[in-house]
Parts: sequence; C-alpha cells; structure tokens
Amino acid sequence: MSWNLVVSTGWRQERLCMEELYRIGEIVGRRVEEVWFTGFDGLLTAKVDGDPVEFVKLLKDVVSSNYYIPRYILRATPIMVVVKTDLDEIQKAVGELAERYIAPQESFKIELKKRGVKFDRMSVIEYVAKAVNRKVNLTHPDKVVWIEMFPSRTGISVIREEDNFSLMKNRSHE
Repeated sequence: MSWNLVVSTGWRQERLCMEELYRIGEIVGRRVEEVWFTGFDGLLTAKVDGDPVEFVKLLKDVVSSNYYIPRYILRATPIMVVVKTDLDEIQKAVGELAERYIAPQESFKIELKKRGVKFDRMSVIEYVAKAVNRKVNLTHPDKVVWIEMFPSRTGISVIREEDNFSLMKNRSHE
C-alpha cells in the first residue's frame, strides 16, 4: 500500500468522500488509483496518478473557479514519501527530502499529525528536526516538513503551506 495523499472528511462521511475523490480525479484529469480507510474516523489515504502536489493544486483550481465545490473533501495533503513508522526511518527520509526541497537560505517548520501512536509529539519533532540543516521559522516558514504518522506507516512531504488543500481556507479567499 503506497499512498501519496491524506484526505480528511466529516465523521462517517468516508464512503461519500471516496466517491467524491474519484470524481475529482476525473474532473482534473488525474486518475485516483485507490483510496483506503485508515481506521481513524474521517481520515482516508489515497494513491493518485502523478505528482500529488500537482493533484492538490488542480483540486484548488477547480474549487477557486467554482467549477466544482467538494461536499466531503475537507482537507487534502500531498505525500512525497511513505516509510515504516520508525523514528530513524522517518528522520532519514526527512533529511533526504529537506536536502532536496529546502534551499540553504530557506526556513522550515515541522507539522506533525500523529494518530494511534504513543510517541511524544515534541520528542518526535526534535528528533526529526536534527536531520534538517536549515533555519527554523515557526510563524512564516518557506517550507513545511509535513509528517502524517499512523501506527505502521508514516507519510512525509516538504511543501509550502499553500500546497495543502483546505476547503475552509479555499472558500474564505473568495
């Protein structure tokens, strides 16, 4: 199971959200290969064709043009790499992505979403941050190291804040 998108929806709306995700894929011309229940209410993972950052950008364009407004997709986060939920593997993947996607003069912050894992939030952030040799900026970072941690797998991305889709934020910018 290799996913590249984490999608949030309302409680008990997962099935409708899945159908909507496939429909969005058809609208933007990017196939949604598969969608999985995570076992956590209102949370799905999906595998989309091509670059997940580009998929989210297309989704945002469709919404901002008012061509289609999702009813069930509340948030969508692109994922670049999925690794085993192991702190050393996560740290290694974060280091590699940061080296590639955060320029030496750019700043970053870590955004950690953890579900069903016993790790202490700050301990994870501090441990993983050691792999990133860049300046930290918690209020206006150039890039965000986004970590979606589940019991067995963890998804990681290095993206700009605006590379995420939030229905609430998208609708309020109109």
